[in-house]
Amino acid sequence: MDPKHALLLLVFAALAAVAGCTATTGPTPPAPILTPEPVTPLATTVPVTSLPAGETARIRVDHFGMNPATGTIYEFTGSLHVSSGPYRSVQVMLRYPDGQEYTANLGGMGGANATVRSFTLFPADRYQGTNPEKIITLDNRSYGTTYRYEDGEIFWVATPGTGLPS
Repeated sequence: MDPKHALLLLVFAALAAVAGCTATTGPTPPAPILTPEPVTPLATTVPVTSLPAGETARIRVDHFGMNPATGTIYEFTGSLHVSSGPYRSVQVMLRYPDGQEYTANLGGMGGANATVRSFTLFPADRYQGTNPEKIITLDNRSYGTTYRYEDGEIFWVATPGTGLPS
């Protein structure tokens, strides 16, 4: 017999001998059933600070001027807080005396959505030093705002009586 064939026959014989050793005797045990651990949801509460009575919404001013990090970008950063809702469409607008407007669309707010949302607007550099009108729009109803300084923070507050004509 050729040595190649003998080696091949020897390999097949070894495989046949080992194949019988791996079989189980008796019935095959059932596969284990994996059950997930029960998940207990964490009770989390979202802190909601309500607005003072009579306020519809308020803008908290974080910064209005040149970006302190770069010194090159004129910006208005802040957050809008709505009293209730839900509102499908919420906007914060800066309106300058020449009619130029800059708007941040914040999407839906209130109800099951967030009642506080941050925004940033980037007016043109030529408006530095001017004080634009701050307008809050809730579902196509616009509100003018009034200035308030409370506990070291600047706010622009909209009340039901500050609604603007449509």
